[in-house]
Amino acid sequence: MSRAALLAAILLAPSAPPASIDFGSVQLGGAARHMLRVAALDANASGAGFSATRTRGGVLIVFEPYELHEKATGTLTLRTSSGLVRVRLLGQGIDTIPPRVTVETPAAASAGHTLTVHFDATDNDLVSTCTLMVNGHVIGRLRWPASTFRWRIPTGLRGPIRITVGALDRAGNHATATTSAVQIRR
Repeated sequence: MSRAALLAAILLAPSAPPASIDFGSVQLGGAARHMLRVAALDANASGAGFSATRTRGGVLIVFEPYELHEKATGTLTLRTSSGLVRVRLLGQGIDTIPPRVTVETPAAASAGHTLTVHFDATDNDLVSTCTLMVNGHVIGRLRWPASTFRWRIPTGLRGPIRITVGALDRAGNHATATTSAVQIRR
């Protein structure tokens, strides 16, 4: 074998699998991929959120976290021509994405009557609470899932107000939405 052919065979040869693969922190709702360049006859991943697929180039391992802050562990089992090989899999789910919030109210309402606030709060993981405020003052806190809030407007309140809905997810990410001015009349 020529020196060039030997070098090419070494560089192109599949490598031995590592003892472990750590995907690190992965956003909930997302996925991390790792291509393992190994000649495997079969590949199987066990453990919450882990999967493996044999490809022409080796084995593709995917981690899709299910739970926030959960330290996920699993095992990749490879069947090779020389026997079974096990690789430890590690990963953790994180959430840095704030919720999305929308809010709707009528353009005007009467003091002493009830104003219905319609809102929606969604998240890539889970919204835990929604806080409703009028001009910065809290008028209600609701556990999710909630989408309406009825507020009795104080009889002495006049003029324009703004209603803000703040949503908090279980990772502590926060987002708000504020209405246009709502005119309060007698």
